[in-house]
Amino acid sequence: MPEIRALRRLTDSIEHASVLDKAVDIDRAVVRATTRPKALRQLLHGVPFGHPVHPLMVQVPLGAWISAAVLDVFGGKGNAKAAKTLIGVGLVSSGSASVAGYVDWSELDREQLRTGWVHQAVNWVGISLYGLSWWQRKHGNHGAGKLLGFAALGVVGVGGYLGGHLAYRQRAGVSDHGEVPFDA
Repeated sequence: MPEIRALRRLTDSIEHASVLDKAVDIDRAVVRATTRPKALRQLLHGVPFGHPVHPLMVQVPLGAWISAAVLDVFGGKGNAKAAKTLIGVGLVSSGSASVAGYVDWSELDREQLRTGWVHQAVNWVGISLYGLSWWQRKHGNHGAGKLLGFAALGVVGVGGYLGGHLAYRQRAGVSDHGEVPFDA
């Protein structure tokens, strides 16, 4: 099956969007300034584990959010509290996954930096929607919470697509000889 051309045009336009460079450079400088100790950078890159930790860490929030969506679709009223709890678990765990991702991102080349910047921006929109979903559910507005949760899942799905593009098409953080990338 051939690649969907519209998706390829979208990712190509992101890779070449020099308009993002100022924001990319500011964010990259902040990440590098806040992760100065070599041991911290290596831990966040996953050096002690033999491979990057960001891809592993994103499984927790995504798993929690997908599980909440399943409960929202197929569960009864008794599952409302469980769905809210899962969204909260996703929100809390998304922070550490984001930090590890930022550290890996800060070492990439220009086109990868642009794609990664859009990846994080899209995901923060999704995380914000999940925060609103959790808030609505906490205040008893389960219908609004569900709608926000489904919208958030769609948005983080787009973010995940861009993360996959970054990893597989752009080969961001892929080592040539099996070493952990960015062992700096």
